[in-house]
Amino acid sequence: MTFPPVTTTGTDRAALCETAAGWLFFHDLFRFPTDTQWAWLHEPSMAAAWNLLATHLDVEVPSDLPLPDTRAAYEQIFLSMFEVGMPAPECPLIESHWHRELPAPKVLYENILFYKQFGLNLRASANETADHLRHQSEFLHYLCRQEAEWRLDPERSTLAESCAQGRRDFLARHVLTWLPRAEDRLRQNCPGGWPAHWLTLLTCFADTQRDTGGHYESHAMAMIRTSPKSVIRSIG
Repeated sequence: MTFPPVTTTGTDRAALCETAAGWLFFHDLFRFPTDTQWAWLHEPSMAAAWNLLATHLDVEVPSDLPLPDTRAAYEQIFLSMFEVGMPAPECPLIESHWHRELPAPKVLYENILFYKQFGLNLRASANETADHLRHQSEFLHYLCRQEAEWRLDPERSTLAESCAQGRRDFLARHVLTWLPRAEDRLRQNCPGGWPAHWLTLLTCFADTQRDTGGHYESHAMAMIRTSPKSVIRSIG
């Protein structure tokens, strides 16, 4: 784990790297429950990252990463809340569920267009739909890392600005149109539960970027180095 220096501007590469680390953290936090995932959630790096985010964002969530007591409870609650509850999950992590006024294919298509615009495509083996939180968070992580790389080269400044604009647009048109609704649902129906705390922290993290040009800035954001199973790949 490393700690980048204090950031001062919205276009600072350190700020971009912190934002990328945040999106990677949440992408991995909401991975499908498995034995490996349960063990990973108990790693010290996860606890440190959660604590840093909760402290800096000053949101009403526990300072320690909230988890159920057992692996079995974790899987049962995660699935019923986010994936395959009966008759339906309490809080599906897919954008189209929260936009009943729009045809689901339209929402999916707009997500896919964003991915393709930046040279990305869903893997054929991906289990989730294009508008799933894990795809959206991985996409935002990718854009942050790409912009940070391009800002090293003055000749690629236009490309870097395109990434920055893409992140702002994607947050405004997609992520921030459904995530607050999902978070509100869990706060009302499952107050104090760990799934509600997870979504509250994520929503606050995403919302701060609405006002900072798409960047999350802190004095110390843990750069978690993990190896998530990628669901998005370059097609360039």
